[in-house]
Amino acid sequence: MKKFLVLTSILLSLLLSSKEGWSETVEVKIIKSTFIPAVIKVKKGDTVRWVNTEELRHTVTSGKAPISDGKFNAAYVKKEFEVTLDKEGFYDYYCELHPAIMRGVVIIDLAEK
Repeated sequence: MKKFLVLTSILLSLLLSSKEGWSETVEVKIIKSTFIPAVIKVKKGDTVRWVNTEELRHTVTSGKAPISDGKFNAAYVKKEFEVTLDKEGFYDYYCELHPAIMRGVVIIDLAEK
């Protein structure tokens, strides 16, 4: 019985504790050559997953079009691409094939703990 109470206590404390330190996956869909949503705000350590819903291939390239900053790049995304970001700040990105219309921003805010 004592072991049961200890395990129950541990499980309850895990369930009731804050989600600080827990990461999430946030999706950005590519629909009609558009990133939706185009601007997202995530926590440090979260994963951003781009899901291509089209037959067309696109890129997910960090930087301000047309200049990549080299932080991440997925060339010719057929289905999905994901990246985990761990530094506070703004991450601009675009599609190298459609830079005039396909742009987005990931905002990482440490205050979102």
